[in-house]
Amino acid sequence: MKEKILENLNQQQVLAVKTVRGPIMAVAGAGSGKTRVLTRRIAYLIEDQGIFPGNILAITFTNKAAEEMRNRVFNLIEMPVEGAWISTFHAMGAKILRSEIHHLGYKSDYQIIDDEDSAIIVKNLMKEHNYDRKNFSPKITSNLFASIKGQHTSFNSLGEPIRSMVMQLYPLYNAYLKKNNLVDFQDLLVLVLDLFRNYPKVLKKYQDKFEYILVDEFQDTNDLQYEIVKLLSKKHRNLFIVGDEDQSIYAFRGSNIENIKKFIKDFPEYLTIMLNQNYRSKDTILKAANSVIKNNRNRIKKELYSTLGSGEKIIHFKAGTDEEEAYYVYEKIKHFWKNGIKLNDIAILYRNNAMSRRFEDIFLKYNVPHRVIGNISFYKRKEIKDIIAYLHLVINMGDDYAFSRVYNTPKRGVGNATFARLVEEAKENNLKLIDVVDEESEILKGKSKENLLNLKNTIISLKEKINQQSLLDTYDELIEKTGYKAMLENDDSTLDKSFQSERRLDNLNEFKSLMMEKISGYDINFSNYEILVNLLNDLALHEQAQEVDDSGEYVSLMTVHAAKGLEFKVVFVTCLEQALFPSSQSLTESFNVDEERRLFYVALTRAKDYVFLTNSRTRFMYGRFMENLDSQFIKEIEEEYLERKGVYQPKKEIFDKPLQRKVIQFDEIKYTYREVEQNVSVGNKIEHKTFGKGVVVAIEDDKIRVAFPRPIGIKILIKDHPSYEVVKK
Repeated sequence: MKEKILENLNQQQVLAVKTVRGPIMAVAGAGSGKTRVLTRRIAYLIEDQGIFPGNILAITFTNKAAEEMRNRVFNLIEMPVEGAWISTFHAMGAKILRSEIHHLGYKSDYQIIDDEDSAIIVKNLMKEHNYDRKNFSPKITSNLFASIKGQHTSFNSLGEPIRSMVMQLYPLYNAYLKKNNLVDFQDLLVLVLDLFRNYPKVLKKYQDKFEYILVDEFQDTNDLQYEIVKLLSKKHRNLFIVGDEDQSIYAFRGSNIENIKKFIKDFPEYLTIMLNQNYRSKDTILKAANSVIKNNRNRIKKELYSTLGSGEKIIHFKAGTDEEEAYYVYEKIKHFWKNGIKLNDIAILYRNNAMSRRFEDIFLKYNVPHRVIGNISFYKRKEIKDIIAYLHLVINMGDDYAFSRVYNTPKRGVGNATFARLVEEAKENNLKLIDVVDEESEILKGKSKENLLNLKNTIISLKEKINQQSLLDTYDELIEKTGYKAMLENDDSTLDKSFQSERRLDNLNEFKSLMMEKISGYDINFSNYEILVNLLNDLALHEQAQEVDDSGEYVSLMTVHAAKGLEFKVVFVTCLEQALFPSSQSLTESFNVDEERRLFYVALTRAKDYVFLTNSRTRFMYGRFMENLDSQFIKEIEEEYLERKGVYQPKKEIFDKPLQRKVIQFDEIKYTYREVEQNVSVGNKIEHKTFGKGVVVAIEDDKIRVAFPRPIGIKILIKDHPSYEVVKK
């Protein structure tokens, strides 16, 4: 079994797996097999060292990564590893709080709220305290609260009048959460840290438990996460961190690259193990990436290398316009597709989401299957959040937030003014909202009273018999008796609404399927009540799902941030112009350019075989034409790893003087320059390399408008450009 654990590991990986005691920093470059090292190390601790799984804590950043780690360890040692805590930081925090939160005055059946829930609570507080929501955004304010709680923002850093508003509402927000036994995502870390700092016995309990701690993607930890790890590992000091500061790209989320330096200071006896053999990319790609990232300051120096062959040079294609850039990418993808590379092995990366439009347009035009990979979550859809709120009420009828969400969904005849009086009545008598709903209520009358009483009685009935029937029966009864299912079934006033309602009904059915999967993971010792509590917390912790069809083949379009952790045979890094990538904001501070350079480094190292860097001389974006210099990151790649194509010109030729009737055209075959005469007037017919024949209908400075046959239509081209020729009469 030991041989299996160490199988196919290089020398440095074996060292990382077998060095059991003390603090260790494994500097794991892109594609260096860090997940393999982490899982083999856990297996080695259990199988070879005889460590009880319950004494191991392994932390990663997504539920998907945690699940993959669990499966890999199980396959290595062929025994259950349920005792080992292999989870995200937030899931770990939720589990600790489930046992210990009573020390802080909460009940153990607390509920977790997400960002949208927080914004709604803030919105209600603003309304209650007469803040105009036109001047103060609930969403932005709730984000500020999260930033303050996470120690990324201070009150003093805010300007007026925002600071006064935040200072008043922030404590009220936290008091509301505690009163209603709610915690937000930051609380899953903040409250754990509160327990560890103020309750020594609680800290000692978990220090004794977690004798061996492993942390993945350490460069992405924030200050709260670092403090939790430091306190937990203070006794045994068996802290194994895996990270690469060259891939630290989440400062905007609060990650702190300085945590690596904190580790060095707090654990001075640490051992460094360099994992720099890359198992993903051809060597030319890695040498190019090395030549760029070495320009960053104060980094742990390393040179990635590969034994997979040198591979092709990186292509830099410079187009005349952003439209031509998109056509070039399309043509290259078509070529790869025809030659056997699957579309799923191709990615188009860009700095921000606004840059995807050109590529989407051309793929739609030529029916190229593609997906824009975003962050739309199944769990944030209205119907799912409504049903989750109903289920929260079944668990805790005193959950005012859940009641506030669904009291009038479907419509129960309760207007805003009536609900406001309900809230006031509850506050004056120190009652929960659902308690104000009774036969004696003078606030509620007629149909609205009858409807709310029916809702309350339905919740009471479901709660009373939750352990007497299956949770799936409880779910079916809930959506039937609350009228929620009927609301969707009857919403057919327009074709569009009917279609949307059908999708929402499908989502309710999918939620039931999800419940079935979750329920099957619990043994008979858990009551239905306990299962539902845990299930709802699991859903709140669930990583954001993406609305893509995984059954088909498609090109992936995404930001570089979204591409972290992924790999493709062919990668196009697009829109590489100064002020776009690196972004204009980053150019004001060299530190921010360092982060942008790390982002570019991540983009390059997503590729296995081919990298294309593209940009354009002019770009129509944000409603205007722009002329930007080439991204400085292209220049930082050593020339021996680059091949230039397209309208590549020295910077001086483009920007020091306007081009008139002459253009420097790059000959892709001979690598020489030549001049091209362009003499064009309104009414001329032209032949374009991509669009075919068209007629010049207008000339505007150095640009021409050309009418092409359908479906192409009007295009704006650079006046003096080698991509077209005037058709001689």
